[in-house]
Amino acid sequence: MKFLLILHGDTGADLCRDEFEHTAREAGELVGGELLADPQLAITVPDRARAAPIDAYYLIDVDSPVRAVELAHLLPDTRAPGRSVEIRAVMHSTAVDF
Repeated sequence: MKFLLILHGDTGADLCRDEFEHTAREAGELVGGELLADPQLAITVPDRARAAPIDAYYLIDVDSPVRAVELAHLLPDTRAPGRSVEIRAVMHSTAVDF
């Protein structure tokens, strides 16, 4: 099952995430991820108030939602004030995983 780990927060986008990346990569579960540009450079259509900005994400491929939560807990964002990690299942057009 694929999950998107969406990292939210107003500060701390540059936290060290080496433990998560090493663990997920070694297990063959890390598909990819990116640090996003400063939210002030984003364009929102239509222009409305936004929640806490998304500043990074990881795509993982794991056996269960429980494993997705385990990996998410390795991210320092889960322990940093003002930061959070949202875990969202990636839907497939055929919904094979569900």
